[in-house]
Amino acid sequence: MNRVSGEHPLFQALRDLLPGDFFWPASAEVLLEPLPSSRLVARLTAGNGAAAVVGKFFSAYPPATDRDHSLDGEYGNYLWAEALGLAGGAGLIPRLLGRSPRAGLGLVLEAVSGPDLDQALAMACHQGESEQLYCRLEKLAGLLAVFHTRPLPGQPVSPQPALDYFAKLRRQLREQGLLTGEDEQALQDEAATWAGRLARFPDHQVPAHGDATPTNFLFPDGRVVAVDLERLRPADRLWDLSWVAGEIRHAWGWRTGQMAGAEPAIGHFFASYLRALPADAALTRRIFALNPFYMALAELRIARNNYLSQDYRLGLVAEARRCLAGGRSLRL
Repeated sequence: MNRVSGEHPLFQALRDLLPGDFFWPASAEVLLEPLPSSRLVARLTAGNGAAAVVGKFFSAYPPATDRDHSLDGEYGNYLWAEALGLAGGAGLIPRLLGRSPRAGLGLVLEAVSGPDLDQALAMACHQGESEQLYCRLEKLAGLLAVFHTRPLPGQPVSPQPALDYFAKLRRQLREQGLLTGEDEQALQDEAATWAGRLARFPDHQVPAHGDATPTNFLFPDGRVVAVDLERLRPADRLWDLSWVAGEIRHAWGWRTGQMAGAEPAIGHFFASYLRALPADAALTRRIFALNPFYMALAELRIARNNYLSQDYRLGLVAEARRCLAGGRSLRL
Protein backbone atom coordinates (compact mmCIF):
# COMPACT_ATOMS: atom_id res chain seq x y z
CA MET A 1 0.00 0.00 0.00
CA ASN A 2 1.40 3.39 -1.01
CA ARG A 3 0.84 6.80 0.55
CA VAL A 4 0.30 9.85 -1.68
CA SER A 5 0.57 13.36 -0.25
CA GLY A 6 -1.98 16.09 -0.77
CA GLU A 7 0.41 17.84 -3.15
CA HIS A 8 0.73 14.85 -5.47
CA PRO A 9 -0.69 15.40 -9.02
CA LEU A 10 -2.97 12.39 -8.56
CA PHE A 11 -4.54 13.92 -5.47
CA GLN A 12 -4.99 17.22 -7.29
CA ALA A 13 -6.60 15.47 -10.25
CA LEU A 14 -9.07 13.74 -7.96
CA ARG A 15 -9.95 16.96 -6.20
CA ASP A 16 -10.56 18.66 -9.56
CA LEU A 17 -12.68 15.95 -11.17
CA LEU A 18 -14.83 14.73 -8.28
CA PRO A 19 -18.35 16.22 -8.29
CA GLY A 20 -19.28 18.77 -5.65
CA ASP A 21 -21.63 16.43 -3.80
CA PHE A 22 -18.91 13.83 -3.30
CA PHE A 23 -16.98 14.47 -0.10
CA TRP A 24 -13.22 14.50 -0.55
CA PRO A 25 -10.92 16.14 2.00
CA ALA A 26 -9.21 19.31 0.80
CA SER A 27 -5.80 18.23 2.03
CA ALA A 28 -4.86 14.86 3.36
CA GLU A 29 -2.84 11.80 2.60
CA VAL A 30 -4.24 9.28 0.17
CA LEU A 31 -3.68 5.57 0.60
CA LEU A 32 -3.26 3.83 -2.75
CA GLU A 33 -4.03 0.09 -2.63
CA PRO A 34 -3.51 -1.86 -5.86
CA LEU A 35 -6.37 -4.27 -6.62
CA PRO A 36 -6.16 -7.59 -8.50
CA SER A 37 -6.54 -6.83 -12.21
CA SER A 38 -4.86 -7.28 -15.58
CA ARG A 39 -4.30 -3.50 -15.62
CA LEU A 40 -3.43 -0.96 -12.92
CA VAL A 41 -6.50 -0.58 -10.72
CA ALA A 42 -6.31 0.91 -7.25
CA ARG A 43 -8.52 1.80 -4.33
CA LEU A 44 -7.75 5.36 -3.24
CA THR A 45 -8.72 6.19 0.34
CA ALA A 46 -8.47 9.76 1.62
CA GLY A 47 -7.55 10.82 5.13
CA ASN A 48 -8.93 8.61 7.85
CA GLY A 49 -11.02 6.49 5.48
CA ALA A 50 -13.94 8.91 5.26
CA ALA A 51 -13.93 8.78 1.45
CA ALA A 52 -12.75 6.20 -1.07
CA VAL A 53 -12.77 5.80 -4.82
CA VAL A 54 -11.53 3.20 -7.28
CA GLY A 55 -9.32 4.40 -10.13
CA LYS A 56 -8.51 2.51 -13.32
CA PHE A 57 -5.36 3.77 -15.02
CA PHE A 58 -4.25 4.13 -18.61
CA SER A 59 -0.75 2.95 -19.46
CA ALA A 60 -0.70 5.82 -21.99
CA TYR A 61 -3.13 8.34 -23.40
CA PRO A 62 -4.39 8.70 -26.13
CA PRO A 63 -5.06 4.94 -25.98
CA ALA A 64 -2.65 2.86 -28.04
CA THR A 65 -2.91 -0.66 -26.58
CA ASP A 66 -5.94 -2.96 -26.56
CA ARG A 67 -6.20 -2.59 -22.78
CA ASP A 68 -6.22 1.19 -22.98
CA HIS A 69 -8.84 1.14 -25.74
CA SER A 70 -10.87 -1.23 -23.57
CA LEU A 71 -10.65 1.15 -20.61
CA ASP A 72 -11.74 4.03 -22.81
CA GLY A 73 -14.71 1.90 -23.90
CA GLU A 74 -15.56 1.00 -20.31
CA TYR A 75 -15.96 4.68 -19.47
CA GLY A 76 -18.50 4.90 -22.28
CA ASN A 77 -20.21 1.77 -20.95
CA TYR A 78 -20.71 3.39 -17.54
CA LEU A 79 -22.27 6.40 -19.23
CA TRP A 80 -24.56 4.06 -21.19
CA ALA A 81 -25.47 2.19 -18.00
CA GLU A 82 -26.46 5.48 -16.40
CA ALA A 83 -28.67 6.27 -19.38
CA LEU A 84 -30.28 2.83 -18.99
CA GLY A 85 -31.23 3.68 -15.41
CA LEU A 86 -28.82 1.29 -13.69
CA ALA A 87 -27.09 3.96 -11.57
CA GLY A 88 -28.45 6.66 -9.31
CA GLY A 89 -31.22 5.47 -7.03
CA ALA A 90 -31.11 1.97 -8.49
CA GLY A 91 -27.57 1.53 -7.16
CA LEU A 92 -26.94 -1.54 -9.28
CA ILE A 93 -23.51 -0.31 -10.41
CA PRO A 94 -20.87 1.89 -8.75
CA ARG A 95 -21.37 5.61 -9.18
CA LEU A 96 -19.27 7.01 -12.03
CA LEU A 97 -17.35 10.05 -10.75
CA GLY A 98 -15.41 10.99 -13.87
CA ARG A 99 -11.95 10.58 -15.37
CA SER A 100 -8.72 12.51 -15.85
CA PRO A 101 -6.72 11.17 -18.80
CA ARG A 102 -3.93 13.72 -18.21
CA ALA A 103 -3.39 12.15 -14.79
CA GLY A 104 -3.65 8.65 -16.28
CA LEU A 105 -7.08 8.07 -14.77
CA GLY A 106 -9.30 6.40 -17.33
CA LEU A 107 -12.14 5.86 -14.90
CA VAL A 108 -12.98 6.90 -11.34
CA LEU A 109 -15.79 5.19 -9.46
CA GLU A 110 -17.17 5.46 -5.97
CA ALA A 111 -15.69 2.55 -4.00
CA VAL A 112 -18.06 -0.27 -3.08
CA SER A 113 -17.14 -2.43 -0.10
CA GLY A 114 -18.66 -5.82 0.42
CA PRO A 115 -18.14 -9.55 -0.02
CA ASP A 116 -18.42 -10.99 -3.50
CA LEU A 117 -20.26 -14.03 -4.83
CA ASP A 118 -17.08 -16.11 -4.75
CA GLN A 119 -16.98 -15.86 -0.95
CA ALA A 120 -20.48 -17.35 -0.71
CA LEU A 121 -19.54 -20.09 -3.17
CA ALA A 122 -16.49 -21.00 -1.06
CA MET A 123 -18.60 -21.13 2.12
CA ALA A 124 -21.18 -23.36 0.44
CA CYS A 125 -18.57 -25.72 -1.00
CA HIS A 126 -16.34 -26.02 2.07
CA GLN A 127 -18.78 -25.55 4.95
CA GLY A 128 -22.18 -26.37 3.48
CA GLU A 129 -23.41 -22.79 4.08
CA SER A 130 -25.94 -22.79 1.26
CA GLU A 131 -28.45 -20.31 2.75
CA GLN A 132 -26.20 -17.32 2.20
CA LEU A 133 -25.32 -18.49 -1.31
CA TYR A 134 -28.96 -18.95 -2.27
CA CYS A 135 -29.80 -15.49 -0.94
CA ARG A 136 -27.04 -13.92 -3.01
CA LEU A 137 -28.01 -15.89 -6.10
CA GLU A 138 -31.57 -14.56 -5.75
CA LYS A 139 -30.26 -10.99 -5.55
CA LEU A 140 -27.96 -11.58 -8.52
CA ALA A 141 -30.82 -13.04 -10.56
CA GLY A 142 -32.88 -9.95 -9.76
CA LEU A 143 -30.05 -7.64 -10.80
CA LEU A 144 -29.62 -9.43 -14.12
CA ALA A 145 -33.38 -9.30 -14.69
CA VAL A 146 -33.19 -5.51 -14.32
CA PHE A 147 -30.24 -5.33 -16.73
CA HIS A 148 -32.06 -7.53 -19.23
CA THR A 149 -35.29 -5.52 -19.17
CA ARG A 150 -33.74 -2.11 -19.87
CA PRO A 151 -35.20 -0.78 -23.13
CA LEU A 152 -33.25 -1.44 -26.32
CA PRO A 153 -34.23 -1.42 -29.99
CA GLY A 154 -35.68 -4.86 -30.74
CA GLN A 155 -32.66 -6.35 -32.51
CA PRO A 156 -32.79 -10.14 -32.85
CA VAL A 157 -30.12 -12.31 -31.27
CA SER A 158 -27.75 -13.82 -33.83
CA PRO A 159 -26.16 -17.20 -33.08
CA GLN A 160 -22.98 -16.18 -34.90
CA PRO A 161 -21.13 -14.50 -31.97
CA ALA A 162 -21.54 -17.65 -29.87
CA LEU A 163 -20.42 -19.91 -32.71
CA ASP A 164 -17.42 -17.67 -33.41
CA TYR A 165 -16.46 -17.73 -29.74
CA PHE A 166 -16.79 -21.52 -29.71
CA ALA A 167 -14.34 -21.69 -32.63
CA LYS A 168 -11.95 -19.30 -30.84
CA LEU A 169 -12.01 -21.44 -27.68
CA ARG A 170 -11.35 -24.62 -29.65
CA ARG A 171 -8.36 -23.01 -31.31
CA GLN A 172 -6.94 -21.71 -28.02
CA LEU A 173 -7.41 -25.01 -26.22
CA ARG A 174 -5.86 -26.91 -29.12
CA GLU A 175 -2.82 -24.60 -29.00
CA GLN A 176 -2.56 -25.24 -25.25
CA GLY A 177 -2.50 -29.00 -25.88
CA LEU A 178 -5.81 -29.61 -24.08
CA LEU A 179 -7.73 -31.19 -26.97
CA THR A 180 -7.16 -34.67 -28.32
CA GLY A 181 -7.93 -35.34 -31.96
CA GLU A 182 -11.17 -36.94 -30.83
CA ASP A 183 -12.05 -33.86 -28.72
CA GLU A 184 -11.42 -31.58 -31.67
CA GLN A 185 -13.61 -33.61 -34.01
CA ALA A 186 -16.38 -33.96 -31.41
CA LEU A 187 -16.45 -30.22 -30.73
CA GLN A 188 -16.52 -29.43 -34.45
CA ASP A 189 -19.47 -31.78 -34.84
CA GLU A 190 -21.21 -30.14 -31.88
CA ALA A 191 -20.76 -26.70 -33.46
CA ALA A 192 -22.44 -27.86 -36.66
CA THR A 193 -25.33 -29.44 -34.77
CA TRP A 194 -25.85 -26.56 -32.36
CA ALA A 195 -25.85 -23.95 -35.14
CA GLY A 196 -29.28 -25.17 -36.22
CA ARG A 197 -30.56 -25.48 -32.65
CA LEU A 198 -29.50 -21.92 -31.78
CA ALA A 199 -31.39 -20.57 -34.77
CA ARG A 200 -34.62 -22.33 -33.74
CA PHE A 201 -34.99 -20.37 -30.49
CA PRO A 202 -35.16 -16.63 -31.20
CA ASP A 203 -34.83 -13.80 -28.70
CA HIS A 204 -34.09 -10.08 -28.78
CA GLN A 205 -30.84 -8.52 -27.62
CA VAL A 206 -30.66 -7.20 -24.05
CA PRO A 207 -28.06 -5.13 -22.16
CA ALA A 208 -25.75 -7.92 -20.98
CA HIS A 209 -23.07 -7.45 -18.32
CA GLY A 210 -20.85 -9.65 -20.47
CA ASP A 211 -18.41 -10.83 -17.77
CA ALA A 212 -20.65 -12.45 -15.17
CA THR A 213 -17.93 -13.99 -13.02
CA PRO A 214 -18.29 -14.28 -9.21
CA THR A 215 -15.82 -11.52 -8.32
CA ASN A 216 -17.74 -9.00 -10.44
CA PHE A 217 -20.76 -8.99 -8.10
CA LEU A 218 -20.48 -7.42 -4.65
CA PHE A 219 -23.03 -7.59 -1.84
CA PRO A 220 -22.80 -4.50 0.40
CA ASP A 221 -25.53 -3.81 2.98
CA GLY A 222 -27.93 -6.41 1.63
CA ARG A 223 -27.70 -5.07 -1.94
CA VAL A 224 -26.01 -6.44 -5.03
CA VAL A 225 -23.74 -4.27 -7.18
CA ALA A 226 -22.25 -5.21 -10.55
CA VAL A 227 -18.71 -3.99 -11.21
CA ASP A 228 -16.36 -4.11 -14.21
CA LEU A 229 -18.60 -3.08 -17.10
CA GLU A 230 -15.83 -3.48 -19.66
CA ARG A 231 -17.92 -5.96 -21.68
CA LEU A 232 -21.36 -4.43 -21.21
CA ARG A 233 -23.11 -4.65 -24.58
CA PRO A 234 -26.35 -5.56 -26.37
CA ALA A 235 -26.24 -9.35 -26.58
CA ASP A 236 -27.94 -12.65 -25.82
CA ARG A 237 -28.97 -12.82 -22.14
CA LEU A 238 -27.40 -16.29 -21.95
CA TRP A 239 -23.93 -14.75 -22.00
CA ASP A 240 -24.80 -13.68 -18.44
CA LEU A 241 -27.05 -16.49 -17.22
CA SER A 242 -24.97 -19.41 -18.48
CA TRP A 243 -21.72 -17.75 -17.37
CA VAL A 244 -23.06 -17.67 -13.81
CA ALA A 245 -24.17 -21.30 -14.11
CA GLY A 246 -20.79 -22.36 -15.49
CA GLU A 247 -18.96 -20.53 -12.70
CA ILE A 248 -21.13 -22.22 -10.05
CA ARG A 249 -20.31 -25.64 -11.51
CA HIS A 250 -16.63 -24.73 -11.66
CA ALA A 251 -16.72 -23.62 -8.00
CA TRP A 252 -17.92 -27.07 -6.94
CA GLY A 253 -15.61 -28.91 -9.30
CA TRP A 254 -12.49 -27.00 -8.29
CA ARG A 255 -13.19 -26.87 -4.58
CA THR A 256 -14.81 -30.28 -3.97
CA GLY A 257 -14.04 -32.39 -7.02
CA GLN A 258 -17.79 -33.00 -7.49
CA MET A 259 -19.31 -30.81 -10.20
CA ALA A 260 -22.71 -32.47 -9.75
CA GLY A 261 -22.96 -30.85 -6.32
CA ALA A 262 -23.59 -27.51 -8.05
CA GLU A 263 -26.92 -28.52 -9.59
CA PRO A 264 -29.24 -27.34 -6.76
CA ALA A 265 -27.59 -23.91 -6.71
CA ILE A 266 -27.77 -23.61 -10.50
CA GLY A 267 -31.44 -24.59 -10.46
CA HIS A 268 -32.15 -22.04 -7.73
CA PHE A 269 -30.44 -19.30 -9.73
CA PHE A 270 -32.46 -19.97 -12.90
CA ALA A 271 -35.73 -20.28 -10.97
CA SER A 272 -35.02 -16.94 -9.28
CA TYR A 273 -34.31 -15.26 -12.62
CA LEU A 274 -37.49 -16.58 -14.23
CA ARG A 275 -39.53 -15.32 -11.26
CA ALA A 276 -37.84 -11.92 -11.35
CA LEU A 277 -38.69 -11.21 -14.99
CA PRO A 278 -41.27 -12.93 -15.06
CA ALA A 279 -40.58 -15.01 -18.18
CA ASP A 280 -43.19 -16.35 -20.58
CA ALA A 281 -43.25 -19.96 -21.73
CA ALA A 282 -41.30 -19.30 -24.93
CA LEU A 283 -38.43 -17.54 -23.16
CA THR A 284 -38.32 -20.19 -20.44
CA ARG A 285 -38.11 -22.92 -23.09
CA ARG A 286 -35.36 -21.06 -24.91
CA ILE A 287 -33.26 -20.57 -21.78
CA PHE A 288 -33.34 -24.25 -20.89
CA ALA A 289 -32.85 -25.38 -24.48
CA LEU A 290 -29.76 -23.24 -25.14
CA ASN A 291 -28.18 -22.99 -21.70
CA PRO A 292 -26.15 -26.23 -22.21
CA PHE A 293 -24.38 -24.68 -25.21
CA TYR A 294 -23.54 -21.38 -23.52
CA MET A 295 -22.64 -23.17 -20.29
CA ALA A 296 -20.21 -25.36 -22.21
CA LEU A 297 -18.63 -22.16 -23.56
CA ALA A 298 -18.19 -20.96 -19.98
CA GLU A 299 -16.51 -24.25 -19.00
CA LEU A 300 -14.17 -24.18 -22.01
CA ARG A 301 -13.34 -20.56 -21.24
CA ILE A 302 -12.36 -21.47 -17.67
CA ALA A 303 -10.28 -24.41 -18.97
CA ARG A 304 -7.89 -21.95 -20.65
CA ASN A 305 -6.56 -20.79 -17.24
CA ASN A 306 -3.13 -22.26 -16.66
CA TYR A 307 -3.26 -21.68 -12.89
CA LEU A 308 -5.60 -24.68 -12.78
CA SER A 309 -4.16 -28.18 -12.75
CA GLN A 310 -3.82 -29.97 -16.07
CA ASP A 311 -6.09 -32.81 -14.97
CA TYR A 312 -8.80 -30.41 -13.88
CA ARG A 313 -8.62 -28.46 -17.13
CA LEU A 314 -9.01 -31.70 -19.08
CA GLY A 315 -11.96 -32.50 -16.83
CA LEU A 316 -13.57 -29.18 -17.79
CA VAL A 317 -13.21 -30.06 -21.48
CA ALA A 318 -14.84 -33.44 -20.82
CA GLU A 319 -17.63 -31.76 -18.83
CA ALA A 320 -18.25 -29.29 -21.65
CA ARG A 321 -18.59 -32.18 -24.08
CA ARG A 322 -21.09 -33.89 -21.77
CA CYS A 323 -23.02 -30.64 -21.43
CA LEU A 324 -23.23 -30.22 -25.21
CA ALA A 325 -24.28 -33.81 -25.82
CA GLY A 326 -26.83 -33.78 -23.01
CA GLY A 327 -28.28 -30.49 -24.22
CA ARG A 328 -28.80 -31.89 -27.71
CA SER A 329 -30.89 -34.69 -26.29
CA LEU A 330 -33.34 -32.39 -24.51
CA ARG A 331 -36.84 -32.44 -26.00
CA LEU A 332 -38.25 -28.95 -25.64
